[in-house]
Amino acid sequence: MYFPYLRARQFELISLRELVNDGKLQNITPVLEPVKEGFNNLNLAHKVFQEKDFNAYLIVNPFKGEKAGDKEFFLTYLSELENSKFLPAFHYSDNADYIISNIEKYNLDNCLIICLDNFSDEESLKILCSNEKISKIMLLEPHKYRSLDRNIKGLGKFYIRLDDVFEKQQKNADFLDIKAHKFTEEHLYYDKDGYQAFADFTALTSEFVEGGSTPRAVVIHLTYLNKELENQIWIRHFTSKDVDSIANVQGKFAQAAEKAVDFCDSLPLLNAATNELKTYLEEGRYPGLGTVKKISIKNHLLIISDFLN
Repeated sequence: MYFPYLRARQFELISLRELVNDGKLQNITPVLEPVKEGFNNLNLAHKVFQEKDFNAYLIVNPFKGEKAGDKEFFLTYLSELENSKFLPAFHYSDNADYIISNIEKYNLDNCLIICLDNFSDEESLKILCSNEKISKIMLLEPHKYRSLDRNIKGLGKFYIRLDDVFEKQQKNADFLDIKAHKFTEEHLYYDKDGYQAFADFTALTSEFVEGGSTPRAVVIHLTYLNKELENQIWIRHFTSKDVDSIANVQGKFAQAAEKAVDFCDSLPLLNAATNELKTYLEEGRYPGLGTVKKISIKNHLLIISDFLN
């Protein structure tokens, strides 16, 4: 019922490995966009997925990264996996011929078609979605495509609405002045609106950024169920108070983590992700910004998993 869209990078995949290994992702099927040419992190995740009989969709023609485009690089990778737990997903960008030809060439089934905001040929998409080898369709912000939305709902297939709900700021320090606010309520209404599942980019921006410089501020993004407002999912951005230079990242992490842990204790917001954050704070350890991102992802997935179950 929930299909988080994640770039298949190290800490995103570690998040999934840890949660799948602990049996925490019922009713959740990740959609992974591979952005690295190497397969090591994918293989590590796939091994855990096999052990736990857990499926994820792998986009074979990523828009971003080292092997972006309508190629066969990841199709070949999928075809060589034994007992694959990665299912095939395609980005649609007016490329129906590429998709159909490779479904036939690689004898694919149970495919997912993902429609972001870089297509214009809706008629070809409608024909493509009626193909029997395509079982699921994901559309970004379907309210922008009324005719297409109605058509897909009429196909009787598994239809996923994807929403881009994280409000990215120009720099981390800008989060210091942003108060708690509503993040999403699609988990409450997707089925009533005619969708079989909902999706987002977790507690991350949809924008793909390769690498990055040392930030002037450390921010920990945590989502939570607002039980006073009908279980809407809200978000808070716990930001270090020091934002003037790139020095002392470890100290800035402690500042942000102290704010976050105080909030989690008071709400309460207690799960494997927030417990991990609390451990780092109590032990005076700085785990690195990758782990901070991992904690945000894990917390968001756990919030939704607990709600759905």
